[in-house]
Amino acid sequence: MTLVLSVVVVFVQAQYVTNTHTADEVLKERGELFLKFSKFDVADVYKLSTFISIDEEDEDGNIYAYANKKGFEKIKELKIDYTLLYNPSELIDVAMYDGTKGIYDWNEYPTYDEYVSMMYQFQADFPDLCTVESIGTTVDGRELLVARISDNVTSDENEPEFLYTGTMHGDETVGYVLLLRLIDHLLSNYGTSDRITNMVNNMEIYINPLANPDGTFAGGNNSVNGATRYNGNNIDLNRNYPDAEEGDHPDGNVWQPETVAFMAFAENHSFVSSANFHSGAEVINYPWDTWSTLHADDDWMRFVSHEYADTCHAHSPSTYMSDYDNGITNGYQWYSISGGRQDYMNYFQHCREITIELSDVKLLPENQLEDHWEYNYRSLLNFIEQANYGFYGVVTDVDTENPINAEISIVDHESNNSSVVTSMPFGNYYRPIKAGTYDICYNAPCYDPVTIENVSIEDYTSVEQNVSLQSSGFSADFYAEATNISVGQTVSFTDVSCGNPTSWEWAFEGGTPVSSVEENPSVLYDTEGVYSVTLTITNGSDESTTIKDGYIVVSVNYFMDTKTVITCTGNFYDDGGADGNYSDGQNSVMTFYPATTGAMMRAEFVSFNTEAGYDFLKIYDGESVSDNLIGEYDGSSSPGTIVSTHETGALTFKFTSDVNTNKEGWLAYMSCEGGSSTGIQNFGADIMVFPNPVKGDRLNIVSGSIIDKIELLDLSGRKIYEKNINSNRMTILKSDVESGLYLMKIFSDNNTVVKKIQFIK
Repeated sequence: MTLVLSVVVVFVQAQYVTNTHTADEVLKERGELFLKFSKFDVADVYKLSTFISIDEEDEDGNIYAYANKKGFEKIKELKIDYTLLYNPSELIDVAMYDGTKGIYDWNEYPTYDEYVSMMYQFQADFPDLCTVESIGTTVDGRELLVARISDNVTSDENEPEFLYTGTMHGDETVGYVLLLRLIDHLLSNYGTSDRITNMVNNMEIYINPLANPDGTFAGGNNSVNGATRYNGNNIDLNRNYPDAEEGDHPDGNVWQPETVAFMAFAENHSFVSSANFHSGAEVINYPWDTWSTLHADDDWMRFVSHEYADTCHAHSPSTYMSDYDNGITNGYQWYSISGGRQDYMNYFQHCREITIELSDVKLLPENQLEDHWEYNYRSLLNFIEQANYGFYGVVTDVDTENPINAEISIVDHESNNSSVVTSMPFGNYYRPIKAGTYDICYNAPCYDPVTIENVSIEDYTSVEQNVSLQSSGFSADFYAEATNISVGQTVSFTDVSCGNPTSWEWAFEGGTPVSSVEENPSVLYDTEGVYSVTLTITNGSDESTTIKDGYIVVSVNYFMDTKTVITCTGNFYDDGGADGNYSDGQNSVMTFYPATTGAMMRAEFVSFNTEAGYDFLKIYDGESVSDNLIGEYDGSSSPGTIVSTHETGALTFKFTSDVNTNKEGWLAYMSCEGGSSTGIQNFGADIMVFPNPVKGDRLNIVSGSIIDKIELLDLSGRKIYEKNINSNRMTILKSDVESGLYLMKIFSDNNTVVKKIQFIK
């Protein structure tokens, strides 16, 4: 009966149209809108997701989403039809618990003040098992509280760390109460339940019930009624994290105080696995959210997700947690987001995080909280226990027995930072994995790697694998903060040599200074070219030298504009360059020709981010937009590496942007591929110099075949001169040419060569 009520509530929420307020009035009062968009296709959904927060898509293709002021302005600008709905938290009036009614019975929502009191009371009642830490404050000054539960709670131990967080969307409140109750359940049953006692004795469990208190208590500290999805700055916290594909700020906003606090908290710990809790659906969402690539441990992710959902099925009505694949879904296949907490933890923190949607109803009526605890608490315990299973151990130095910062990877298995790293100061590691037989590699700087082959493991078991690594001895090594740079850029070098050197001698080809005895020098490169770096280290008795040939590539920067470029090295940016966004209203065409005779232009895009659906980069295989279109790219769909196949070796780029919302744009490394030409031969240097040209002068060009046509262009691509000939010489028949650099295009048979030509008066 309870679940039927939930389904009815969802239907009412999705259909309840507000006719009494305008969108602008709601924005002024609440800072966010809840909107319905009818029957969008997949491409349109992706476009919407770049400026609003998609919440769900129903079986009829309708999209339900949240928008702040910035997102709503975009909707109006694009003239997208919408229906304004009441926010789900405005449709239910739930009862609150303020501590005046005696013992808390978990069927009401705590006020904010009572929440804070309850958290610190756990610490007071169980001082040997629980501490509470405020890891930061929100936009409006509320606390972000985390309970730590362990048998030796004031000491760090060689134990797996686990994290639960709830309600990062402030109006999705089920996790808020369930995680408070989980803290109480773990503490109250310690010593009486063997299972819970074992978990607390052998793990460090961290629980944050309320990750967005400003959203949950948007209407004031005394009620969750009227809660908002967004934080105090009207920002969606689950779009505000660094993204593996789209960079640090995929939502275009600065990191919020809540985001900064949780990132710092994650950096200071080594969480084996974690989950964050939401509502609005009943499903376990596993990575990735940002791209279609499956996680290296996709089989493990699906395994633990099904375990959670299946356990719920055994203790709930038949329709609970049954969405999608019997209660689980891959995030990207559900709908793609960028900047989510789940992907951040998996990619940047080497963790195993999933997202748990607890209820179709966001702000669940208080009389259903008890039922949802009953549906979920066994699953909550199951997922915590999964952090104990898999490969684990300690990595140490074979001679000193000291712990080592090491990376542990499964051979021919890992992808997208799925390997794990040791946690200091113990050097311990935990590697959850699905049953199977694996080769495990242990790798650390200045140590010889070790691979242990054919290690077998079953589900729900753990295999201890302690490893000692041998020092690789006295050897020079270093890295640069950047190796593909622009003319005039300074590069910092870091010594990572092994064996504790006491002196350093550096040699920097093409750099200033050309040498250094500093441990970690900085060097200026102001001339285009490819340069080597040499480091020699000594410690009084030993010496070691390493040379990295062609290590630093110094290139000219080229910015998107309507012009022609001839080069074999260069950094190709949008017009905003390395540190800025591209401009509004762009409509530029830029052509690159290879400076090496017979070569093909190669463009390797190392970053790409434009406004999806509105700002497009088109790439053509040739010297104009009339040539074959290689592709059209927008959003985070990077072109990757493009190589010309055109007879001229040219690539042409056309970029258009609308009049609103610009992003970081792109960086592509331009280079020449090949260079053994047919047709015209023997042109000497890439730049041909002709002194004192005057009208009637003949420019001697040695060709292996007859030239059909020659064009002379300035560097912007403007044609100065064109002549159809049947010879191997060019005659300037116009008035004197100004001094400077020009482009000369030479057409012969089926081949075209583009050369730089310099006139000097």
